[in-house]
Amino acid sequence: MKNSKILTLVFIALFSAIQIVLEFTNQFIPSLPQGGSISYSIIAIFLASYLLGVKEGILVGFVSSILQFALGMASFYGWWSVLLDYVLPLSLCGMAGMIKNIKFKQIELPIGVIFAMVLKFIPHYLSGAVLFGEYAGDQNPYVYSLIYNLSYNVPTLIVCFILVMIIYPKLNAFFKK
Repeated sequence: MKNSKILTLVFIALFSAIQIVLEFTNQFIPSLPQGGSISYSIIAIFLASYLLGVKEGILVGFVSSILQFALGMASFYGWWSVLLDYVLPLSLCGMAGMIKNIKFKQIELPIGVIFAMVLKFIPHYLSGAVLFGEYAGDQNPYVYSLIYNLSYNVPTLIVCFILVMIIYPKLNAFFKK
């Protein structure tokens, strides 16, 4: 596609809107008691990063996190929670495009999704251990947060990896026109 600032802004808005719509449908998936669930909505951020660029992917993640609060889709537990549970994780998903896909036979494997999900996990982990450590009970809050956050981030990684692997090649062909 032609490189145009206006067209890029339109695509950023489009991918942000797609993320919000998917997040709305994602709310029908049961979540864990202190938040967190398997989330396929972030594929919009991953796709934006691959198709538009890393800066644009980060912007889609940032805009999506702000929109979630504006639309009442996110929980407010304080500013540190906003940063560690929403703004940073979703923005970090936009870094998927930093790692190029690996071709295996005729399939493109979106390794950047794994990279971005590891980055996304870090602020969730810190939030769970530091901000929500009281839910750990007798357990070490760092161990509790590790187990708690892996329980939904690993399935999210698997789902998003597969979805991006299926959707990206088709969209990429369109974007190359």
